[in-house]
Amino acid sequence: MRRLLTLIFSLLFLLSTLVSQTVPFKVGEILEYSAHFNVIPAGTASLQVLSIDTVNGVPTFHVRFEAKTSAIADRLYKIRDRIDTWLDRKNLATHKQSKRIREGSYRRKFDTIIDYSQSIAVTNGDTLSITHPVRDPYSLFYYLRTIPLSEGTVIPFTTFDSNVLTNFHVIVGGKETIFVPAGTFTSLVVKPYREGGILFKNQGAMKIWFSDDARRLPVQIHVKMKYGSMLLRLKKFNL
Repeated sequence: MRRLLTLIFSLLFLLSTLVSQTVPFKVGEILEYSAHFNVIPAGTASLQVLSIDTVNGVPTFHVRFEAKTSAIADRLYKIRDRIDTWLDRKNLATHKQSKRIREGSYRRKFDTIIDYSQSIAVTNGDTLSITHPVRDPYSLFYYLRTIPLSEGTVIPFTTFDSNVLTNFHVIVGGKETIFVPAGTFTSLVVKPYREGGILFKNQGAMKIWFSDDARRLPVQIHVKMKYGSMLLRLKKFNL
């Protein structure tokens, strides 16, 4: 069974390499979001394509996710998160990640290098064996823009985050018209899910709305959390 799963993931990886040669984003793209927690304005977030770098001899997109609470929300629960990730230019597999997390009194740093030639991922000195290409959760906002999405499609994924491998699926739902500060978008609803457990640590169900056009913008992101829900709505973008 393990060999079969490895073969399936290898075939999916090859397919992604073939379909992702031309991507709908480039260096300089900035997506800015308003953040609401339980409908209360809480801060801002952004996704940026910063540069093209080389990691282990492989050309990569350097992308960054940042989230911070507003001055008022800081008094309740201050958030200053920054996640940098380096994605293979051909297939958007993760090669490197740097996480700086500050949420309330919680502060952590994670630095990861993934060496596919040795089938290992090293995070803060701890080594984990991997059997196939992996993607971190933040890379999904880019990878899912590069592959065909049609209603009812179910896509298997493995993500790597903070030295933890998570197997899950992404199901593509129907179309919805979404109104966000950046405009009105006909969008495809995409839902990552994991049977029998939460999807990612400290998070529950997630939905992502991608614009149904050539840009495939993630115009809205909704995450159910332990004590409520977080909603990110696209307010401005620079392509």
